[in-house]
Amino acid sequence: MPKRLQLTFDSELLETISADFDLRAPNREALRQLAFVLDGDYDPEVMQVLNLATGVGKTYLMAAFIEYLRAKGVGNAVIVTPGKVVQAKTIANFTPGQPGYIAGSPVPPDIVTPQNYAPWIARLNSGTQPASGAQTPVLAFIFNIHQLIAPKTLEGDTHGSGQEAMKRKPRRFDENAGVLFDYLRELDDLVVIADESHLYGVSAEAFHGALRELQPAAMIGLTASVDKTKDHVIYEYPLYRAIQDRYVKAPVLAFRKGGYTGAAASEEQQLRDAIQLRAYKQDFYDTYADTHSRARLNAVLLVVCADTEHADQITSLLRTSEYFGSDFAVLQVDSNHDKEDTNRFLAGLEKPDSPVKAVVSVNKLKEGWDVKNVAVIVTLRAMASEVLTQQTMGRGLRLPFGAYTGVGQIDQLDIIAHQSFEELLDAENVLQQFGLEQAVKDSDPSRVRTAIRQAAEQASGGDALDGTPDASVDGSPDGGISASRGVSIGVETSETGQPGMTIRHIPETGTSCTPNFPEPPQVVTITRNPDFAEVTYTFPVTTVKQEQPRFDLSAIPRKTIADAAKRVTSAKDVLLRKEIVAALGKDLHGADLESAEVDSIPVAAEAAEHALVKLVLNLQQVPKTPETAGYVKSFLVPIFCNSVDFAHWTVKTLGCAQALLREIISDYIKELSREIREVPVIHPKTMPGSGYILLLGEKVHAQIDNRRDFVRGRVYAGWFKSLFSAESFDSYTGEYELAKLLNTSPSIVWWHRLHPADGAFVSYNALDRYFPDFVALDRQGVHWIIEAKSERGRDDATVAAKRRAAEALVQRLAAETAFAGQYWGYLIGFESDIAAADSWDDLKALAQPVSNLV
Repeated sequence: MPKRLQLTFDSELLETISADFDLRAPNREALRQLAFVLDGDYDPEVMQVLNLATGVGKTYLMAAFIEYLRAKGVGNAVIVTPGKVVQAKTIANFTPGQPGYIAGSPVPPDIVTPQNYAPWIARLNSGTQPASGAQTPVLAFIFNIHQLIAPKTLEGDTHGSGQEAMKRKPRRFDENAGVLFDYLRELDDLVVIADESHLYGVSAEAFHGALRELQPAAMIGLTASVDKTKDHVIYEYPLYRAIQDRYVKAPVLAFRKGGYTGAAASEEQQLRDAIQLRAYKQDFYDTYADTHSRARLNAVLLVVCADTEHADQITSLLRTSEYFGSDFAVLQVDSNHDKEDTNRFLAGLEKPDSPVKAVVSVNKLKEGWDVKNVAVIVTLRAMASEVLTQQTMGRGLRLPFGAYTGVGQIDQLDIIAHQSFEELLDAENVLQQFGLEQAVKDSDPSRVRTAIRQAAEQASGGDALDGTPDASVDGSPDGGISASRGVSIGVETSETGQPGMTIRHIPETGTSCTPNFPEPPQVVTITRNPDFAEVTYTFPVTTVKQEQPRFDLSAIPRKTIADAAKRVTSAKDVLLRKEIVAALGKDLHGADLESAEVDSIPVAAEAAEHALVKLVLNLQQVPKTPETAGYVKSFLVPIFCNSVDFAHWTVKTLGCAQALLREIISDYIKELSREIREVPVIHPKTMPGSGYILLLGEKVHAQIDNRRDFVRGRVYAGWFKSLFSAESFDSYTGEYELAKLLNTSPSIVWWHRLHPADGAFVSYNALDRYFPDFVALDRQGVHWIIEAKSERGRDDATVAAKRRAAEALVQRLAAETAFAGQYWGYLIGFESDIAAADSWDDLKALAQPVSNLV
């Protein structure tokens, strides 16, 4: 009978693990489905396949599943990878301290590889067996599929790096542990996890046979490509959903209306277009990184060639001065270029100092090459008869900054087609040719042709790349800021705001060969107002620390100790008595009789005193110091024992004494807690900063005069008394109207809009703080800390607490050395007061502020 795992579905454990590994929603769903299937009557000989789109994070799912196995007492897993590259990456994913390590498990697995049997041997020698909930690591055997296939012969070397030697090692006897393959085959709880499982399907007889030969209790497959006629798929999350949910880039199929004619000329023009588009996207990458304080990242061009000879030619061409003009800018990766230097440059592709801007490959960069900054893919005419698989196209799907940015040129992957408009229309299945068949929910060829025709017609009326900031991602009204237009074919009109696959035309001007890409949005920097460029001031950032009173048991009055001792009862123990009554035809039953008093078990006085000392010193709140121990032994307990009203201790009197001692110390601790003081601490902070950069695509707007035109967070100009030339606000009737009043009041010299990023806050207790809205200097020399509040805040307890803290702060500043010679005040401007005031003086009369100006 086939082995099967005995796993009960554990919803609470799954939620905990999903949170610990910070799993994305589809991976959480996949993990739950997998756990559900393994709790049922599944067939161990059938691979349970999880079909998740490339770039969603299958390795995180794998790591979380192994943690689930560990927590349920399963101790052995074989992770099968398609080759050495993925194997090395997977080993790093499960090794703490390595780049790419996936954190989340309190007990990371022990890794066994063909080069390192040590964890397996140590486990055998220790005799440790996993158990449900135990802290024993899972033994994770990470092999690539070629190392599991039976060798041609078992005779020969097992220590070399050759493929046959690697195949022999798991099947040959090891003097320290035995035969690894036999060990795995005999396990009752072995789980095989096949990464990129589409490579080990039933049709791949050698690969699939190697997995079945292990006779595992369960086989799990992870892939982005399934054969629905043969694979047993238990969960599916296709590419179009990953695009809509913004876990991966949205693919864009770009084409020239006339295509590329002439063999050599067409390839060169295709490369020129790709390089221009890469450079265009690079501006967006750089601007986003700069405006979000992120490390810069190269936008990389991936060129897919027909064979290694073709790749040699293209690499040489791209390194010439007409293209990139640098050997280091172009990296060739194929079977003839698999050296250490190549792999080092490939591994460092995401580093800020990487010189690589283009990668030329044939078929090598598929599974396992998880890089996030591929921005453009070009398939040259030599690939016209080939199919660009989702694995190859998927190399560019990962998001460069880890999440959607709302910037189309960052959130999209451009795939440049070599066909003309007419050729694309005539193609039987365009999406399949470019590995995009799963990029849309319905890949009906007629819909695709309609989208291509619309893109071409759109291009006839103007450039398909529109540089205006208001253009949206994939034509969705709320899709974010983008410099592109196109025809979306993967999103229904009701799904506004969701990205989808787009088809667009590469523009050109007249007979020019250079694509007519518009300039990217300019970076807008908000600078200091020239009239106040030299103004600085010191803001009193305030924190609150709690001062605990000293814990001192000697503070408990002697009378309190003695009075508690006199309450210790010396009554005897009670012996309960029952009479057994037997009645004819009835069961035996007990009848209560008068109870009898008996002496409690005696306890020696020294033992009782020792027990009371131990009780006090073991109380959680009592400090474990020599001074405290000395006081308890020499005074507190002796005073207590000398004050009792009996001569001999018993078990009963000792229990009563312990309860009373615990009570008086608990009362003392409660009293002590009421004496905790919250002490404000002032940290002078020099203000303001030098300026800030707006998010990419944002611009400065003119001032407005009505609430209808106000947009929260929008930056408005025209503030001649502000320390900065433009400012943004969260409300119109509060902050914006107050800014206008400050700006026009004769009594105000300058004002400064505060933002949370400035770090100017006032704590009103040890846990909570608030960020004021403005600081303003008036002509009397008072610096005002100002808040704009809605009418609802007039009777709000939190607003009142903030006000009390600010008023106390203003008074303390009069005594602070760092603020000597300065005057400070605090004002809350409620909306109705702001509306009623025509000037700062009016607002002060209505708001009744406080200041330390005498």
